[in-house]
Formats: sequence, C-alpha cells, structure tokens
Amino acid sequence: MAMLITSIRDYVQLKGRAPLQDIARHFQLPESATEQMLCFWIKKGVIKLIAQDQPLPCQANQCRSCTSCGLTSQLEYVWA
Repeated sequence: MAMLITSIRDYVQLKGRAPLQDIARHFQLPESATEQMLCFWIKKGVIKLIAQDQPLPCQANQCRSCTSCGLTSQLEYVWA
C-alpha cells in the first residue's frame, strides 16, 4: 500500500495536474480508493485539489455542447 500511495504522488508530480478519473484509470483502482490516497497527500500539502471552470463534454454523449447536465467544472489534482 505504501508503494502505491507513493506512486500516485509521483504520477501527479510527473503530470503536474490530472483529473481523478485519469489517476484511477492509470492505477486500475476505484475512484473512491484513489481519492482517499490523494487526500493523504493533500493533508501533507504536496498536492492541491482545484476546480477548472470550463465546459465539459456531455458524459451521456447525448449532445454536442452541454447546457443542462450541470457539468461546468472539472476537479483536478495539482502538484503543489
């Protein structure tokens, strides 16, 4: 477990910033488990959680520009 949590820290450091979905997919982990490990690093002050205010594509692929889905920001983990 210690090696995995360190690998997640190193991944965010290498990328500079990454959304939760990308990190979880890279390590083949559930997002909830990945989020808990990222929270450890947030508490240490190594990683920050930020919201990117930009329109996101419709997750249901039912429209070209989302206006009713409420997807207006994306959470990203950033190397501090």
